[in-house]
Amino acid sequence: MKDVLGNLYTHRETRPSLADEIAAEQQEPSIFGGDLLKQLKGMRKRRAMMRRIMVVVALVYAVGLAAFIALILMRNSAERTGRRMVAGATVTNRPAALPGAAVYDSKAMRLAIQQWKDAGEKLHDARLWIQKGRRDTAGALLQEILAANPNHSEALFESAQLSVQQDANDRARDLLQRLLTVDPQRKAAIQMLATVYSRAEQHEQALSLANWIMETDPDCTEAHRIAGVAAFQAKRFDLALAHFRKWAVAEPENMSAQKQYADVLLALKEYAKALVIYEGILKKKPDEADAYRQMAVCFAQQAMVEQAVSTLIQAIYNVGAAKVAPWFRDPGFEGVRHQKLFSLLERQVTLPHLSAKAGKSSGPSVQMNPDFELQRIQQIQSMLKMRH
Repeated sequence: MKDVLGNLYTHRETRPSLADEIAAEQQEPSIFGGDLLKQLKGMRKRRAMMRRIMVVVALVYAVGLAAFIALILMRNSAERTGRRMVAGATVTNRPAALPGAAVYDSKAMRLAIQQWKDAGEKLHDARLWIQKGRRDTAGALLQEILAANPNHSEALFESAQLSVQQDANDRARDLLQRLLTVDPQRKAAIQMLATVYSRAEQHEQALSLANWIMETDPDCTEAHRIAGVAAFQAKRFDLALAHFRKWAVAEPENMSAQKQYADVLLALKEYAKALVIYEGILKKKPDEADAYRQMAVCFAQQAMVEQAVSTLIQAIYNVGAAKVAPWFRDPGFEGVRHQKLFSLLERQVTLPHLSAKAGKSSGPSVQMNPDFELQRIQQIQSMLKMRH
């Protein structure tokens, strides 16, 4: 019994005494202690921070709302401006405006639709007549379309093409300028206008138009051709070389591209490079007369009289003496003109005479010698072989 009671006593819950409670109360901070002051300061800081955040959020919201309203107002203003511009300019193939206030008038709409159909049919017929070679009939149909709608882009383009084919360059230029006002992104029209300016020897205008094309299509071979021709005719040979090189590299089988490239090399006195290209042209096209002439000039410019004469003889065999005879007046042969071998060939092939047109003094010209003998040319060729 004692053991049991003893065990129960040992397991009894320990409770603090009165002295312990008094000591504990003395150790607790008062309501004005340091910890409480720290808590109060922290609360004040949090409240101040929250107020700042709310002010910043309010400012951001106000600025964003103002920007959104300004954007809406600007967009509405731009749309109104665009509608006024469209209303003030005719930029389609449709009639400029339906009669009166008949936008919603079914009768006016039917009339407009019929006009559009008629224009389409006339344009189709005009293209058929062009294919058949009846340019006069095609031109009359295109004029009817433009009389009804002066800004019909397809009719303007076809009329401009007809004018170019008929060498009516002034009319073609006017039509193409009108077309580009209606459709400024039409590359074929820009190219055609550049060609027209080039024909009229207005090289700077042609070059500007070609550069316009190359802004969006830097690899356009037609633009490089136009730019090269314009630069060459303006004697800007370095610029012409850059454009003709790109054209020749892009179209290695195009003999015109290769010829233009070689011609500008000749103008720049790059004779060895030009000769390589001329020889390549003649291998592929042995009847390319101008390649023989320029090749002979290349040799003459280097005082290589035998090679120049040999090239001219080869040209006589391949393209005929009648075509070769006028070449002898080319200024490129001045350096070898008095060489015995060259002068012998010139006398045999040509016959200098004075033009007898009344009222004109045209100076000496060259025609084919009526007593021309191929046998004599063969003798000259034999002389060349003996020299080697």
